[in-house]
Order: sequence, then structure tokens, then C-alpha cells
Amino acid sequence: MSFDATMKFSTNMNRAQIEAMLGECRSFAEAAQLTEVTTQLTDTAALPPAELTARMTRCLEFLNAQDEYALLIDKLDMLLINVRNLK
Repeated sequence: MSFDATMKFSTNMNRAQIEAMLGECRSFAEAAQLTEVTTQLTDTAALPPAELTARMTRCLEFLNAQDEYALLIDKLDMLLINVRNLK
């Protein structure tokens, strides 16, 4: 799996859009054998925003700004910004 070379940055995503992008991130992490990231991004549908934020933050900490995962990191950063839209 690969991401597009560019990404549209959005700050007004709803829950369905966030979940769809989390699925993309999870698939990428799984293909890259990033077990910790895959685990954190699994079963997120019913999570409250605070737990979702904590999981994505753990993913970013695990990825540690590694260049080869730059687009995954950018997508997780964008998702973190959008979590505040969830009620």
C-alpha cells in the first residue's frame, strides 16, 4: 500500500472521514510491519476523542519522525487536529 505523493490537508473532518483515514493509516502500518502502530489504530470506532488522541500520539512517538514514514506522520498529525471536531 502506498499513499499519494501529496495530501489535501483538512481541518474539518467528521467521524466517518477520520475513521476512513485511520483505516488507511492502519493498512499502511500493517504493510510496513509497524505492529505497535497497527495495534494503536485498531478498534477505534467507539473510542472517545481523548483516547483516540492518546493512541495517535503514541503512534507518533513510536514513529519518532523517521523520514520513511513522513506521509504517515503527516496524516496522523492532521487527524489529531481533526479529533477536536468529534463530540
